[in-house]
Amino acid sequence: MTRVKICGLTNAEDAWAAAALGADALGFIAVPESPRFVSPETVRQVVRGLPPFLTTVVVARQPIDSSEYPCEVVQFYGGDEQTTAMRRLRVFRVKDELSLLELRDYHRTADAFLLDTFHESALGGVGKTFDWSLALEAKRIAGDIPILLAGGLTPDNVAEAVRTVRPYAVDVSSGVEAEPGRKDHEKLRRFLDAVRSA
Repeated sequence: MTRVKICGLTNAEDAWAAAALGADALGFIAVPESPRFVSPETVRQVVRGLPPFLTTVVVARQPIDSSEYPCEVVQFYGGDEQTTAMRRLRVFRVKDELSLLELRDYHRTADAFLLDTFHESALGGVGKTFDWSLALEAKRIAGDIPILLAGGLTPDNVAEAVRTVRPYAVDVSSGVEAEPGRKDHEKLRRFLDAVRSA
């Protein structure tokens, strides 16, 4: 079963909706320039009392640990090595085949790879897909390291993405939003239903 991460959460109502609909992981943005940025205190309030067996992920550009953000996994954009006790999810922004060369360099420093669409200025959440044949090549390079697929996924295309790539998980932010930082709960439901159907 392909797992689902709902990212860019900013409030408890959306986090609880995602959890109730069956999301496996919830993502919180620790990049101040993002319209979905949340402070450590906000994350503490949001995750307080969430159901068990739900993974929380902090998305960061700089070294970070669980004493700052109360999460189990760090999703790391950046080239510097991350020193943390948290599990590490290394992000690769995919533009072309050359974008995949770096995967070979991080086999010993990442617990999983997340493939997102390359954008000149934004780190993610831009709502555009990339060529999924590159994700298939990334899976071959990664070997037994799990691949998470992101980038422009929506309730309308995620089933096709799952059938094509067979990723360990899919990651969505803007594709289930009413506006940046606020989720559309009907889109959340449709997205999770589409993943299950695939």
